[in-house]
Amino acid sequence: MKLLFKNATTYSQHIYDEFLKFHKRTFSFKYNAISLIGFMLILFFIMLYVQNHYYKLAFIFCACLTSFILLRYFHPIEEVRQDYHSDTFTQEQTFTFLFYEKYFKIYTKNEYTVVYYRELYKIFETENFFYLYLDHRHSLLLDKAGFKKGTSIEFREFIKNTYPFKYKLDKIKK
Repeated sequence: MKLLFKNATTYSQHIYDEFLKFHKRTFSFKYNAISLIGFMLILFFIMLYVQNHYYKLAFIFCACLTSFILLRYFHPIEEVRQDYHSDTFTQEQTFTFLFYEKYFKIYTKNEYTVVYYRELYKIFETENFFYLYLDHRHSLLLDKAGFKKGTSIEFREFIKNTYPFKYKLDKIKK
């Protein structure tokens, strides 16, 4: 299979900081809206059961509300805090991406992984990066300056033409 693009991106603390800002700006409204709807729905059931004197059910829904808040807000904050201080984020590491027609390979020091484009959740382009989301929480970061074969403009056109519904251009400049 013919190699279309090659990119080497060194992940650093600064790159992760920029990505976290982008991710929060892009997904926080949707996440907060869904959370608010869930919170209001559980609260409605608590008030309904208290009003009708079903105190055991109201207590169960209070426990559900507490669990919901812990899982929806505090657990992700703790997860990011732990990841942010792990070796993965604090030590610089270079990833090499080799792009082919149907898939791409990600090389690290000791191993490589194959990812098919159809498996990608979304692809965002910012001023300096492409963010290839594997799902709504995990992303691969491609520095536009890191292209060794092909250019970022050619890569953008390839992605836009091949997967137009997954590609999004971030219009907000820093």
